[in-house]
Amino acid sequence: MDKELIRQYAEKNPEIRELFERHQSLERELENLLRRVYLTSEEEIRKKQIQKEKLALKDRIYALIKREGG
Repeated sequence: MDKELIRQYAEKNPEIRELFERHQSLERELENLLRRVYLTSEEEIRKKQIQKEKLALKDRIYALIKREGG
């Protein structure tokens, strides 16, 4: 993900900014999970949910950037 490109568009578009902030929050949560030696089954499920949501957010962000001419 090109964070600099997203930051440029996030300054102009509050929806992109909100989606990017959510993506970053999920990234931090995922990093915390991945630091663990062992994940419970609930944590494994959460990890997969985070990964899917991050991907969906990324797709939505890039679709908005493309719509704006990026």
